[in-house]
Amino acid sequence: MAIDSYIQRMFGDDSPTFGTSKVLLVGAGGIGCELLKDLIMMNIGEIHVLDLDTIDLSNLNRQFLFRHKDIKQSKSKTAIKAVEFFNYKSKLFSYHGSVMDKIMFPLSFFQQFNVIYNALDNLEARFYVNRISLYLNIPLYESGTTGLKGQVQPIYPYLTECFNCIPKETPKTFPVCTIRSTPSKPVHCITWAKDFLFSQLFGEGDPNDIPSPDVSEFTNEEEAKASANEVNELSDLRKLVDDSKFSDFDFLIKIFNKIFINDIERLIKIDDLWKSREKPSFLPLGDYLNLLKSTGDSKIDRVYNSKDLDQSSIESIFKIYIASTLRLSDRLRNGEKLEFDKDDIDTLNYVMSTSNLRSLIFGIQTKSEFDVKQIAGNIIPAVATMNAIMAGFSALSSVNYYIEKDNIERVSKSKMIFDSSASDKVVNSSKLVKPNPSCSACSVVKGIVKLNLSNLKLSDLRDKLLSKYNYDDDVEIMTLDSRLLYDYDIEENLEKKLSDFLNDGTVLLINDSDEKLDIIELYVVNDSSSTEIVLPELSIPPSKKLRNQGTNDDDDDIEDGVVENGDSDTLNKDESSTVASSTIVLEDNDDDLIIEEPNPKRRKIN
Repeated sequence: MAIDSYIQRMFGDDSPTFGTSKVLLVGAGGIGCELLKDLIMMNIGEIHVLDLDTIDLSNLNRQFLFRHKDIKQSKSKTAIKAVEFFNYKSKLFSYHGSVMDKIMFPLSFFQQFNVIYNALDNLEARFYVNRISLYLNIPLYESGTTGLKGQVQPIYPYLTECFNCIPKETPKTFPVCTIRSTPSKPVHCITWAKDFLFSQLFGEGDPNDIPSPDVSEFTNEEEAKASANEVNELSDLRKLVDDSKFSDFDFLIKIFNKIFINDIERLIKIDDLWKSREKPSFLPLGDYLNLLKSTGDSKIDRVYNSKDLDQSSIESIFKIYIASTLRLSDRLRNGEKLEFDKDDIDTLNYVMSTSNLRSLIFGIQTKSEFDVKQIAGNIIPAVATMNAIMAGFSALSSVNYYIEKDNIERVSKSKMIFDSSASDKVVNSSKLVKPNPSCSACSVVKGIVKLNLSNLKLSDLRDKLLSKYNYDDDVEIMTLDSRLLYDYDIEENLEKKLSDFLNDGTVLLINDSDEKLDIIELYVVNDSSSTEIVLPELSIPPSKKLRNQGTNDDDDDIEDGVVENGDSDTLNKDESSTVASSTIVLEDNDDDLIIEEPNPKRRKIN
């Protein structure tokens, strides 16, 4: 094959071990499509592609393996099918599901791979795959883009920084009082429509359990009271959504009057809110409010007209509002669980139309479907060229893994690649640096514990931990999400089955009650055929408290990164961290989930 001859020409007779390698590609979107092509051209032996998403119309401008006929189809399966005409040797496998699904993808699934390539679009999944690579000591090539920015980070577990080592930026939040009472920007109205109105009216949960707002989050008592009334009335409206006896017309009028008339009138009466800003006004709604009231059931339409999606007139906003409200109520009454999805036309159109109606009332510029989709989905428009560049560098960076047999050599020859702000170059590079000693992921000693959850008690695990790791006194057992299962003051759980607390894939944190040894992290693998607890061989270091005695400098062992871009420029550690953390929102980001490390406050579990 031509590919073979090219590889031999580049690397000589002693070719890299591409053909015998088995790799996992997580993500088949903008970067994933490009990376799949690159891995095939490298003649990788087996390529397994995993993705949760289906193809949307908005993907087609940059995810080159997909066509219009593929919309609503699985990305991973369609990507594999699309490359069938390539002249390649690689064996290809696809999986449609979440990489965090521990039933579909247990730890044993990941153990088969030599390398993992990340082309993900949300932080939670990236943190998860990073921990998996640490547990199994599998190299991870992390890549991402935001518009014209991008980066590739080779991660060699415990030898270089992991994905958690550098703090990540989180989506911006806004004061509750601004969102509920005094919006001044389109993003305020869109956040209100998505996170407050939609979630309360159509989201999951009992309408009787809608939480009241915290008084401390408002500027005065009147404003807090007005917001509380909004919530209580929304609870009543939610009950109407579930009641099929109400006519479409009555339903629309009640919802509109409550949200866009009564709530606004209540705010207008709070004089303190409008001392330094213009009061909201109903005038921009024009005669269409009366038009809505005079339509009657016979003229109500659930069909979207494409010309109304540009939201250029109050009439088009009203039409999309009416159709999306009724379509969502129909779906809810049919038992469907609803949550906002930028690719769900009904949820997007509802957020778009209601936020635009609110914007008109508050004298704020309205936004188009494209704009709302970006803001509500926390999307930075992706650039196909940058996706291709970073995918290429991800594949190119991994060549060091296949060429070098020694991890130290792999690390020394690998570099982080990131976008350049200089006018004469597209990217810069820097040497990989050592792990952050304070990282919550890679600074903790990890291992895998195999046991039968159904047959063993918590006391069996406690006793085995004490004997295996020679703790002087006792231990504290808690889960990664801060559920306290046992310590010397809480013994009531000891005689309960492990299956009462743990599942396959649960992560345990074990702490020395004497604080002499450092905390360890154990990944639970349920082995139904096992009759004993198999703990890993671990070298547990002294606790950080003991290690820090007598020294105030924890950073001496961290190397500075050096930019190597053909010049003699240098990049210190702080600058390298800034570069890395500035590009963590990936192309086509589907989630606005704020990721936080586990809360240190413990919760007792019975």
